Amino acid sequence: MPEHYTKNTEECTAWCNKCHRNTQHRVDGGRRVPCLEHEAPELSLAQIRRQKAAEKRARLGPGLFDGEPK
Repeated sequence: MPEHYTKNTEECTAWCNKCHRNTQHRVDGGRRVPCLEHEAPELSLAQIRRQKAAEKRARLGPGLFDGEPK
């Protein structure tokens, strides 16, 4: 069972499955969150896909059904 921390706790040392060693973890709302040594990517994979699709739509111009009804 995961360990719960007090609301004042900001960091703790715990095992990281990604690093395979004990590392510092941030504590939010009394619960341990991912390792501080892993930098989160700026965008998630879904956000990257949406951004690429928007760039493609902008590059190709309006499609068959993108315009106003006539």
